[in-house]
Amino acid sequence: MTKAPNGCAMPDEVPDEMPGRAPKTGLLILVVGPSGVGKDSLLDGARERLATAEQFCFPRRCITRAAGSIGENHIPVRPEDFPSMAKQGAFLLSWQAHNLFYGVPRHVQDDVMQGKTVIVNVSRGVINDARSLVGTAHVRVINICATAEVLRQRLESRGREDRYDIAQRLARASAYQVEGPNVIELHNDADLETGIRRFIDAVQHRQETVPSESRPV
Repeated sequence: MTKAPNGCAMPDEVPDEMPGRAPKTGLLILVVGPSGVGKDSLLDGARERLATAEQFCFPRRCITRAAGSIGENHIPVRPEDFPSMAKQGAFLLSWQAHNLFYGVPRHVQDDVMQGKTVIVNVSRGVINDARSLVGTAHVRVINICATAEVLRQRLESRGREDRYDIAQRLARASAYQVEGPNVIELHNDADLETGIRRFIDAVQHRQETVPSESRPV
């Protein structure tokens, strides 16, 4: 396995199928939710408080966004390089949103296989891909939600979108649904401290006690 200049793993050869790759004890936690719901703040808070717990991993995502841009601490990838990297198997999961490409590095699957709990922010569109690649029993989804008014206030305060964009995002949020097994719905409409506590509780929830359908937190 080689590495791209940006630090993303790029396997020399990736088989079409990887039999026997299902992890025994690890867990991949996919964090999803509409724009403005506070995913980054909850992830940052959990990352800081769980920093000394070796079980938990918060991998950096590869994004076609310049280094030093506002937002998360990501691995920058040039837009012209992303398709070839994806084709060579650099990413376990990848998707496009808001004119950017996002990739979850392939090594995340190895971390899960080694028994780690890996927490990463993804698009809901790749949830079923993750279940197929890692195994449904080893994937948990934390769906972050908030009221429309809270979302509006957060989108306005961060200053990234104009009124039209905010209206569009609120419309998409109203129709946002996540289905399938091992889904936890987390309401993030209180203060940040409460949100972080709820999020860590959802992360540390024992896998075998998570019901097959969505449960609220």
